[in-house]
Order: sequence, then structure tokens, then C-alpha cells
Amino acid sequence: MNKQHIILTTCLLLAGFTACQHKARWLKEAETGLQQGLEQRAEKHSETAAESFSQALLAINRCDLDKPEVQRLKGRIEDELGAVYWKHGLFEEALPLHEDAANLFRVLNNDTLLMTVLRNCGRTAASLGNIDDANAFYDEALALAKTLNDKTMENDILVESSRDVLMVIEDYDGIIERVGQALAGGASPDICHLTLGVAYYYLEEDSLALPHLVEATQSPKAGTRMSAYQTLYYLHQFEGDYQQALECHELFNENMMLADQEHRSEQVQRIKAEYDLQMQKGTLQAEQKLKSMRLYLLLGLLIIALAITMLLLRQKTLSAKLKAEERKNELEIELKKNKVYVTALALTEQITASTLDFDLKDGEWDDFVTLIDKVYSDFTRRLLEKYPTLTKSDLQICCLTKQGFSNQVISILMNLQTNSYARRKSRIKQEKMNGLEDERSFEEIINGL
Repeated sequence: MNKQHIILTTCLLLAGFTACQHKARWLKEAETGLQQGLEQRAEKHSETAAESFSQALLAINRCDLDKPEVQRLKGRIEDELGAVYWKHGLFEEALPLHEDAANLFRVLNNDTLLMTVLRNCGRTAASLGNIDDANAFYDEALALAKTLNDKTMENDILVESSRDVLMVIEDYDGIIERVGQALAGGASPDICHLTLGVAYYYLEEDSLALPHLVEATQSPKAGTRMSAYQTLYYLHQFEGDYQQALECHELFNENMMLADQEHRSEQVQRIKAEYDLQMQKGTLQAEQKLKSMRLYLLLGLLIIALAITMLLLRQKTLSAKLKAEERKNELEIELKKNKVYVTALALTEQITASTLDFDLKDGEWDDFVTLIDKVYSDFTRRLLEKYPTLTKSDLQICCLTKQGFSNQVISILMNLQTNSYARRKSRIKQEKMNGLEDERSFEEIINGL
């Protein structure tokens, strides 16, 4: 072997040794970044955790991706980063990360990690509105949970798939079956009772919905209590128990405020915790570090003061919205006392000789239109501004349509045959609502105003 060959061989060996050292360092950086991200996420520093996971992902991509241990680590990093993205509403960025992690775990035949990442795929796809994909992900994750005999994961998937998939496709019987199974298996009772209560409510089985919703109001989480009281409000309102409905609405508002306060408290704590974390990372000398700490302290106090000011302004805005909502609910309750509205509801439920026996005065129609204007912010005034040729009778039809009554009910109230009413509605749209230029239906025009 000549001298040139010896030099070339030596260079190649040194290059290979250096590359191995670099890959080992990158693998260590990836492991460290994952661990730091997990710790930061557990402490609710989600933004900092996302940065750590991102740096870990950059490091692992420089390693030998053909090695199983590297593939496993990359899959874990991608799944954790996707979960943080999902929490902050970055669903389109989260799903590819979860799907790539799932592919890696399939190659590795790691069913435990695959089960978890498929569950994350399911909730992310559901958040994007891809219900069929979400259902497929959840079903595969559920099958793995049963195979692994992981009852906790099985219960969680049963509840989440019911909420994210079955609730969207309105399979309420399926929800009751799945969540009932999860509840019997030891799943969190708060979310189970709330989900069951909502499902029974939509099935109009109020007697079955009521105990579950009442049970959900005992939850330690303000958000769960808020949702339970909201459904109870609608349930009591539908049954005509307006006093109970108002009490539930007040409790809904109260728990909404508590949930908002809890969220705001977490935000302030996160700001302070992130500031403390930045302090610990300083690498300057003693005097420079002291100056930096003073500067950061002042900046942190300014940030906290600004955050508190913004939160107070938000609370003031929220209070105004709550008052407006309360006023709207009061008007809706008042609307249910109007004879036109009550007659329409009776016809909606059942058309009999008794419900057809009504006599509506002009004053009762005027009162109905006035109440609709109060509920929907001067609806008829805005309607007339846009379509000034509408008559008083046309406005009555528009108000009934805005309130959601069917064509059959409206035709009866207006003393018209169903076919005659259809022609009347068509003439209103074509002749008075720019029907030739507006391709929307009459109902779409009314509800879009």
C-alpha cells in the first residue's frame, strides 16, 4: 500500500469517526429535547415545550433514520409535538406529525405507541372536520386497546370517539352504548354523565337526560358544570319550566365566569413561569447576569401588568355580552307568551281541530313582530331598509320564517293553502327581494340577514 492510499484510508476513517460522533451527539440532543419538552408540557409551558420538541425533531432528522431506536424516538417526538400543536388549534400542522409517527410505529410493530398516536390522529382529524378519517383512526386505536387489554385507554377512546364522531353524525344511540360501557368500566364520570345527558336530550328523552345532567353539575371542573347547566336550561325551557330554566341560565353564566377565571389564572402563571425559566438559562458573567435579571424582572412585571389589564378589559366585554345574552333570553321567554308564537308552536307539535281553532288580532301580530325585532336586533327595520316594498303581511311571513317555523305552519297562520303560500313566498323573493340577482332561497335570505 503506497503513501497516498494510506492517507486516503486515514481520512476516510477520520471522517467516519467524526460522523459517528456527530450522530451520537444529535441523538443525545434529541433525547434531551424530548425529555425537556415533556417536563415543560407537564408544567403547562406549552409554547416552550413546542420549541423543545421542534429542536429535538431537527436533531433526530440528522441521525440514521434506518435504526429502530431512532425511528422510535422520532415517532415519540412527532406525536408529542403534534399534541402541542393540536392544543393551540394548529390542526393542519398536527395531523401530518401524528400520521408519520403512526407509520413509524407500524414499521416497528409497537402496538402500545401506535394505539396512543392513532387516538391523537382521531381527535385531530375530527377537529379538521374529517369525520370518516377520525372514525377510522379511533376504531383502529380501540381495536389495539382491546388487544392490549388496556381498559383505561379503551374507556378514553370510547368517550372521545362518541364526542368527536358519533355526536357529529347524530348517532345518539351509539353514544349511549359506548359511553355507558366506558362509565361502567371506570371512565371519568363527569364527562360520561355530561355526554349521556346531551345524547338523551337530543333523543328527546328528557327524563333520562335529567339525572345525568344533574350528576354532571357536581363536577369539580367549571367547564363541565357550565355545559351541563346550558343543556339543562334548554331542557327546562322546552318543558315550559321557565323559572327553573332561568336558574340554570344563571348557574351557566356563573360557571362560565369561573371557567374563564381559571383560564386567566393559568395564563398569568404561565407568563411568570416562562419568565423564571428564561432567568435560569442566563449564561452571562455575574455583573451582566445581575443587570439582565433586573431588566427581565421589569419586563416580566410589565408583561404581567399588561396581561392583567387585557384580562380586565376582556372580563368587562364578557360581562356586557352576558347581560346582552340574558336580555335576549328574557325576550325569548316573553316571546313564548305571545299568542301568535304559542299558536305556531301548537301547530308545529300537532295539527288538530283544537289547534286550528284560533283567532289572531292585529295587535297580537304587531306584538309578535315587535318581539322579533327585540330578539333579532331590529330585524324588520333592517329588512325594510334592504327591501322597502315589503308589506305588513310580508313582514309577518319573514318574522315567522326567521323564527324557524315550517311552511305548513306559516301557511295555516296566514290563512293560505300550502300551494298558495309557496307561490306567495316565491313572489316576495322574485318581485321584492331582487330574486333574479340573488340565487339564494327565501329562507337563506331571511336567515342571512
